[in-house]
Amino acid sequence: MVLLEELLDGPEVSVETVSYAGAVHVVGVTDKSVGGAPAFVETGHMFPAALTLADTEAAEQTALAALKALGLTDGVVAHTEIKLTSAGPRVVEVNPRPAGNRITELIRHVTGIDLAAAFVDVALGRAPDLRRVDTGLRSAAVGFLVPGASGTLEALDGSGLRELPDVLEAQLAEPGRAVQAAGSNNEYLGHVMAGDPGGLGARERVEGLLDGLRAGLVIR
Repeated sequence: MVLLEELLDGPEVSVETVSYAGAVHVVGVTDKSVGGAPAFVETGHMFPAALTLADTEAAEQTALAALKALGLTDGVVAHTEIKLTSAGPRVVEVNPRPAGNRITELIRHVTGIDLAAAFVDVALGRAPDLRRVDTGLRSAAVGFLVPGASGTLEALDGSGLRELPDVLEAQLAEPGRAVQAAGSNNEYLGHVMAGDPGGLGARERVEGLLDGLRAGLVIR
């Protein structure tokens, strides 16, 4: 048996939605950074995605059409992955569940919307609270520390990281842990999340913090 699949070029984003009483509410679009071959491991996300208005609307409308086609218009919190290809947006997958990889927390930090609580509400037939509040942040990003080699983690210095004013979360592996070169999202050595009150600078801030962690990372 041979499986042939179309190669989809362009960036990948996800559209986060909540469906209740036959209406699908778009909470927003999250972007995604991915490592290189062969595993293409997810290395981070930012909410909201740094897209043009046209690309944002195209991603949202594609996700809404997919949810409608699948009948996921009532009682569902969904995470729909979209590729913004040179030929237009294409659906990668539709997940009738809240997003993973801390995306729900990015959304909560920026909008105040709690997708975990919304998931419980719609499952119980209650109207979800999707009111946005001013959290003081205009973007939030998470970056994952991805090991490039196998061995034992000897050093990873995150001292003072959690005290930085723009850092929202920091979770790092302890020295002594066995490490596998990343072949999936399961091999992360931790993550850092930061926010930007001024605009879409959260990803750049997170990448800078990760660069600092990588400089002190020792695996043998």
